[in-house]
Amino acid sequence: MSRRLGFFALAFGSGFSVLAIEIAGARLIAPVFGLSVVPWTAVIGVILSALALGSHLGGRLADAGRVPLWQVLVVASLTGAVPILGAGFPWVARAAFGFIPGALVSALVLFAPPVLCLGAVVPFLVQADTEDLASVGRRAGDMSAAATAGSIMGSFVTGFVLLPLMPLPMLLGLTAGALMLMALASARLLGGSPPTGQTAAVVIGLPMLGILTSGLPPDTLHAEQTLHTSVSVTERIWGDGRLVRELWQNGGSSSAEYVESGRPAHVYATASLDMIEPRIDGVERALVLGGAALTLPVALEEARPGMLIDVVEIDAEVTELAGRFFAFGQRDRPGIRVHHTDARIFLRSGEERYELVYLDVFDHLLTVPWTMVTVEALQDMRARTSPDGVFMANVLSPLRGDGTAFLQRFRTTLEAVFPASRIYMTDPSTDPAATQNLIVVAAESDAMLEQLDASWVPAPVPASGHPLTDAWAPVEFLQARVFLEGLRWR
Repeated sequence: MSRRLGFFALAFGSGFSVLAIEIAGARLIAPVFGLSVVPWTAVIGVILSALALGSHLGGRLADAGRVPLWQVLVVASLTGAVPILGAGFPWVARAAFGFIPGALVSALVLFAPPVLCLGAVVPFLVQADTEDLASVGRRAGDMSAAATAGSIMGSFVTGFVLLPLMPLPMLLGLTAGALMLMALASARLLGGSPPTGQTAAVVIGLPMLGILTSGLPPDTLHAEQTLHTSVSVTERIWGDGRLVRELWQNGGSSSAEYVESGRPAHVYATASLDMIEPRIDGVERALVLGGAALTLPVALEEARPGMLIDVVEIDAEVTELAGRFFAFGQRDRPGIRVHHTDARIFLRSGEERYELVYLDVFDHLLTVPWTMVTVEALQDMRARTSPDGVFMANVLSPLRGDGTAFLQRFRTTLEAVFPASRIYMTDPSTDPAATQNLIVVAAESDAMLEQLDASWVPAPVPASGHPLTDAWAPVEFLQARVFLEGLRWR
């Protein structure tokens, strides 16, 4: 009975490890590919393919009897260290293959080898656990159930506990070390004699490798994994010679401030402030969806003292970093209230109206979460905008080529909700084919939009296609065309 419990433990451990690698792997490539449906589809598809192939090969290896399970798990352990050493590979893959193929290649190289080996575990254990053909179905079902239970537990523990608790390299190193312990356990249960001294060194060495590679780059003040994002704070000199502190989320710079003044360094923030300046005295209440380091809300408060600003930021740990590293924490700001909840939930949870509703949310370099740009979402935002108020949004897009697909659909969606809308360029000198910050504005009438600074240049992007809806919003695929054409900023 104890031997069979050992089989269950190995099956459970293999399933747990697969999900740990999958979830940590998706976070590992997030700075390059984000956490939208595109990279998740690549990671999940590659993981499932590796599991299927591993199960196919594992059954044949088990029947042949020439390769013991402990050797398969040793390979799983060693290849499990590849993501630690190859964390920079996704950048190379995206440059060489593009956005979607690059995500597939990254997952294939970094995560498929250990998962392929883990897919072979259950066939080995089913064979070892089967005493006669009359019980083979029950035995196979038991082992598969144990592996699936491990995957379920691995998803919860990795996502809710391990990711926020430790850096990614450490988590991957511990997983690789645990696989080596499983190799030792399988040798005891199924027979074999792995080199104990070398194996023990790997069990200790792989987690240590993860710890050693968890150090911060010289310009990074802080980095962590939260429940929602990969986040870091950097400080470096920009091209204008001034020192800038930035908050990065999933590889995108979500907030930037000049250290000497605390003023916004991103062009979209300064352009938005200039654009709203003619009517700033009439803005008593503002709603900012997407807080990050709270740079924009702080700038709004300083531009119009006494303004009450509600900020919706889903990640409380990001707000804590705003208080530690950015201007928000330099003094008390009673006019800024931060709500840690999902923006759609907040929009439906009250009836307060605002003279300014500002949408500033991204889940990657330039991808806006699809849930925030549908007809239903914009209807909720319009309902929270006062009759004499203005809706504004920060969007990244080129103005020429196939990369404008999302912007054209978004404009169609805006026109389905707001009576008047415009899109402005923040820097007219930027090449139209380059990805750039654009400010979207909408209101109840064109007359209200004409109150904005007339010096801003309208973006020549017409509405096209069907409005985006909660039932049909392929935002990630539309914005992926920017990468397919070749992402560039100037």
